[in-house]
Amino acid sequence: MTSQEPGGPAGDGAVPGGRTAGGGARRARTDWRRLALAGPLALALAAGSVWATTASAVPVTFAVSGSTFQVAADHLAGKDAVQFASVASDAAGKQRPVAVAGIGSARISHLCQSSVAHTPFGSVTLTIRSGEDHPVEAENLVIDLKRLDGDLRFGRVQMGRDAGTLDAVQGVHGARGSYGQQASTLDIDRMRLRAWSLTAGTFGLKGASMAISPGDHSCL
Repeated sequence: MTSQEPGGPAGDGAVPGGRTAGGGARRARTDWRRLALAGPLALALAAGSVWATTASAVPVTFAVSGSTFQVAADHLAGKDAVQFASVASDAAGKQRPVAVAGIGSARISHLCQSSVAHTPFGSVTLTIRSGEDHPVEAENLVIDLKRLDGDLRFGRVQMGRDAGTLDAVQGVHGARGSYGQQASTLDIDRMRLRAWSLTAGTFGLKGASMAISPGDHSCL
């Protein structure tokens, strides 16, 4: 994944992930815009959104759509995580500040992802849900966040690390001299997020369902 620039969970930039030093575990319920976070990433799951599975370690950057999508989940358990601020660009060249969160591997329980398209005939919602008894499994996950809420717990966290030196997730780091954060583990309960894009080396949903329905039926 290539880097971007501003934005970030917990106060515009801060999330964990890292197999480096650090101490103890940290727990917090927060709006990621207040967490100090920063970095790159880009992906788009808009009205025609599709969860893609690829063999690459970290997906390449691409132009995001002009709207965000929503994700709700009961729990996310991640290993190796980084956070920093960056920017995502759409096809028209408009740049949007994002909080970049990169996670080496993650298991997500009871996921619901929705994208609402506003048409001349009214709103239409695309919804994707994971199987009831099958957590989503993802590797090399990178998300361009607009906002995240939930109960967060970081293990072996390093805050204030130069974003250009982040190494917990291969290829995911920010600009030299900017704020970064990483941790060896990341757990989020009652996760609720709005994002511009998401990419992953692999993203597996077993027993999943996809539906399109008239009206606004966002997961949030």
